[in-house]
Amino acid sequence: MSIFEEVKEHISARAVAEGYGLKINRNAMACCPFHKDKHPSMKIDDRHYYCFGCGAHGDAVGYVAQLYGLSQYDAACKIIADFHLPIKTEKTVTQEEKDKYQLICQQKKYSEAVKKRFAGWINETIDQLKECEYLIIKVKDYYLHTNGNILAVTNGFAYLLHQEPKIGYWLDILCIGEDEDKRKLFLTDGKEVKRIAANVKRVADEILGRNRQNVG
Repeated sequence: MSIFEEVKEHISARAVAEGYGLKINRNAMACCPFHKDKHPSMKIDDRHYYCFGCGAHGDAVGYVAQLYGLSQYDAACKIIADFHLPIKTEKTVTQEEKDKYQLICQQKKYSEAVKKRFAGWINETIDQLKECEYLIIKVKDYYLHTNGNILAVTNGFAYLLHQEPKIGYWLDILCIGEDEDKRKLFLTDGKEVKRIAANVKRVADEILGRNRQNVG
């Protein structure tokens, strides 16, 4: 067992954070010490901490390393000394152990970053597709109530009607679908979703803009 694993076996991330002055409420939330946090945005439990504001995250050793600007090994030694843990530090941590632990931390950091970007894509795409639905409804309403020359824009109107069920299908996946379906949509049709959303907005704006000009 490495020194890092030993530290985490002897003391929790929450106990370490509280030991260094972090005030944690009943919901395991605290004001993040890594950015100007006026309202609690850091979640911390026995194993990990994660800030929903700045994205800082890690375990007990990582917390101390980030708090004091230390290496992972020095942070582990500091915890052992400050909390009087029964862990011998004379034994040298091998470079292999350091590299392995650092790799695990980097992988966790990358995984969290990917999840954050994917969640951002989902929210952004839902907004775009909902806007498309709204624009199609407005165009339909225009055609139901206008007495103008419909033939001039029939192709654009037909395009919107053709894309409407597809947009609804994509929204169902993103709003209530399984995570696997969302990932599949992103990987296989992400560019297509973006292209069609842009085209729907352009066509609808052309139709509605022409309507405003006729009225004016």
